[in-house]
Amino acid sequence: MAENGIKCVLFDMDGTLCNTWLDLARAVQAAMLRYGFTPPGDDDVLRFVGNGSFKLIRQALPEGKEEYLYEAEKYFQEYYRAHIAVHTAPYDGIPELLGELKERGLKLGVVSNKSADPLKEIVGRFFPGVFDAVYGGTPEMPLKPAPDMIEAAMKQLNVTAAETLYVGDSDVDVRTAENAKVKGVFCSWGFQSGQKLFDAGARIVVESPHRIKDYL
Repeated sequence: MAENGIKCVLFDMDGTLCNTWLDLARAVQAAMLRYGFTPPGDDDVLRFVGNGSFKLIRQALPEGKEEYLYEAEKYFQEYYRAHIAVHTAPYDGIPELLGELKERGLKLGVVSNKSADPLKEIVGRFFPGVFDAVYGGTPEMPLKPAPDMIEAAMKQLNVTAAETLYVGDSDVDVRTAENAKVKGVFCSWGFQSGQKLFDAGARIVVESPHRIKDYL
């Protein structure tokens, strides 16, 4: 347990643990090309990420083409699963951080709006045996910023909100921590700037993974 009573650290995935941006962008672009639409640029996809795959594809589709949403999302998922780690990798310092937190005896989990199957595939590929709980998007579980996934992880790991720290990289993550009533630390190395995180209400923004250890 950390000095401030923290027993559990829950992490977002995209933009927090791993830089998944380009693989997500290529899958979105492939889905748009599959149906004859102009694909969004890489930077556009970066702005769309964070609210689940259906919202991601909805934003990528041209206006008035919403009837392609479910087909395009399905193709996106298929393409993404087949190319899930072409560019994806953990951010520098993340493996070392997780190793030290494990050595301290902290319980670790992942709570992400990424669909559950690709999320578990990435966790298994890059972080085998590290996390005690992994929650991704499913039809049964409301996506962040709803607190449900964090609450489910805390229940599984037998910790309270006061004993839990949540680490994320987006305004969605800031709201998620607030809704779950857990402490939050937010990272500026991910998909959103530190200023945007502060504007969303973040109190603690860190510039590198080792700074999370300082907070604990």
